[in-house]
Amino acid sequence: MDTIESPARVVADPPKPESLTRSVREQIEGMILRGEVAAGERLNEAVLAAKLNVSRGPVREATRLLAEAGLVTAIHNRGVFVRQIKLEEVMHIYDVRAGLASVAGRIAARRATKDQVAELRGLWQAMENAIATENSDAYYDLNRDFHTCIVAISNNSRLIDFTAITEREVFLFLRRGATSRPRMSNQQHLDILEAIAAGDEAGAARAFETHIITGKQRMLDTLA
Repeated sequence: MDTIESPARVVADPPKPESLTRSVREQIEGMILRGEVAAGERLNEAVLAAKLNVSRGPVREATRLLAEAGLVTAIHNRGVFVRQIKLEEVMHIYDVRAGLASVAGRIAARRATKDQVAELRGLWQAMENAIATENSDAYYDLNRDFHTCIVAISNNSRLIDFTAITEREVFLFLRRGATSRPRMSNQQHLDILEAIAAGDEAGAARAFETHIITGKQRMLDTLA
């Protein structure tokens, strides 16, 4: 009589240390940018490890990377704290962002493929839908995706890195839900998009730079 063997048990490979650290870093960063952890608040390593269901090692490494990214500050013998950014500092950051946006817009108009333009158009339409349904959370995420997509078209690693640093610092200051005058903002997104689609380098540079400069005023409006 033939015997029936049990199927072999498939055991999933454990995540590699670097991928686990990256995942933990992204989750903690999301908590900070969403305002779930207040500016100046201490990050409790044990609490975070329990919440994310990991050991304390990946949390420790993740917070080290977040410190390098400028989102947290490590103070000897005291711990790791969410960075506090002052208004004067964020005003300077906006000026830097405007310069980076000008470069990104110019390169995107020169290099964007039809598929990349279509992706930008899809993001713009999704933002229109978010405005229509008053979904500020969706608009917040799509707005970041739109900016990120334009910069990614450049395929310039330094431009991408520098832009990411300034974006994180601004959103660390503002936190989620701080979007002001989204209709004006998205009209400017359309101006940028159309200039990129037309291959108008000067126009795209000017439109993206203007968007960031007027974004500084929109940021101030949220504080009024």
